[in-house]
Amino acid sequence: MIKINLTPVEELENPTWWIPDLSVLLLVLAISLGGVYIYVSSVEAEIALQEADKARMAAETQALSADVERFNSLNQKIEQLESKKFSLKRITESKLVRFLPIILLENIQNLKPSGVWLTALAFIDKKADPQAAPPPPPAPDPNQQPPAVAAVPKPIVPVDSQGAEYPFVIEISGSATSNVQIAEFMLALKTTQNQAYEKSDLRTQLFFSDVAINFSQVSTQKADGKSTDYVNFKLQLNSRERSGRDTDNTGKFSQFIDDFRRNGQASMN
Repeated sequence: MIKINLTPVEELENPTWWIPDLSVLLLVLAISLGGVYIYVSSVEAEIALQEADKARMAAETQALSADVERFNSLNQKIEQLESKKFSLKRITESKLVRFLPIILLENIQNLKPSGVWLTALAFIDKKADPQAAPPPPPAPDPNQQPPAVAAVPKPIVPVDSQGAEYPFVIEISGSATSNVQIAEFMLALKTTQNQAYEKSDLRTQLFFSDVAINFSQVSTQKADGKSTDYVNFKLQLNSRERSGRDTDNTGKFSQFIDDFRRNGQASMN
């Protein structure tokens, strides 16, 4: 039997041939581990630096929070004082603003047609949450027509005295015998835009710029064994202050109301 040795000649001549290769491999591995260690150390150092900056900024912010709160409080006080100052100035200078709620309520009452009665009236700040408005009241007793209940607000001043809208919305809740009466009421309120400016009559210096219906629902009331349908509604009104020159139209506002009630339309030129 013939035996053949296939071992390379180099291995036969040098049994430790693998030591140089192993040394190179270990050297490469050591360099790689060193590089990874240096990179991780630099990243950790950067993270530590960022954490230190974060802690420093948090401490500075905490130190300034008291000053920020005091600054905000002073700004609020300044705004409140400016608002009070402007309100007092408008009230003392303008008779129109002084009697604003009364004038608006009188216009609403004068223009309310028969078959419509009011159950609630409120002045709502436009900045307030609209969800805060009260829900529509239930239909009143059909055998009795209660008078309108109005909550007179605190003095409210307009944004601008030259025809700008007032910063509140008038919300009217009530009932009517049909939708026709509600439409007639809305049309009557809208026609205040047609009246002329009269310096001697404060009622002509205000008008309803927008009339919108937000709620309308038919309800049935039973009385004496009979069922009667009523329409509960809710209107929202925006009002404006009219600016104009003096005109000799004294007494024409009453004529405007009478013409509208008689003919369903009126104008003052």
